Amino acid sequence: MRERILDKSYELIQRYGLRGFTMDDVASELGISKKTIYKIFDSKNQLISELVDRIAEVEKTSFLEEISKHEDWFDKFETMLTMYTPEDIPMRLVEELYRYYPEEKEKIEKMFEFRQEILYPLIEEGQRLGKIRRDLNPVIIIMLIHDLFMTPTDSKRLKGQDITIKQLLEQMKKLFFYGILQREEDKR
Repeated sequence: MRERILDKSYELIQRYGLRGFTMDDVASELGISKKTIYKIFDSKNQLISELVDRIAEVEKTSFLEEISKHEDWFDKFETMLTMYTPEDIPMRLVEELYRYYPEEKEKIEKMFEFRQEILYPLIEEGQRLGKIRRDLNPVIIIMLIHDLFMTPTDSKRLKGQDITIKQLLEQMKKLFFYGILQREEDKR
């Protein structure tokens, strides 16, 4: 029952937002009483917290599985910059989570720390292989990646834009790898 409640809550959050979905909605959609939900979850906050935990664990597992599929350095590096689970979370929900559930933001930041533990040696390997310039400090590259990929989740810039994290990361990856300038070889 716990998993069914979490699944339905996630679906309703996608539809109505974190503050817009209610325990009544969950109970009604599942055909159960609110009392049943409150036997499992003490509060809506606890339910949201468990959803964030679940998403973080799924992301870690998926991330490690995806990285392990690649032997090529570039493929691993690209995966580092684009892999995000679930792909369909609109930025408005991330912003809402940060604004109204700030205790959950720390869990999201821990995901970056998890990725950083994998990214740092990957950057060093890229430098040894000549794929990344050796005159660049890996710590600064990681800071840039963090700022580039995490700052939009804290900003109001995307307010009103229904851009998913996947769409955002894909565009940012292109900017990070290739910049904004059109190169001659791109025109062919």
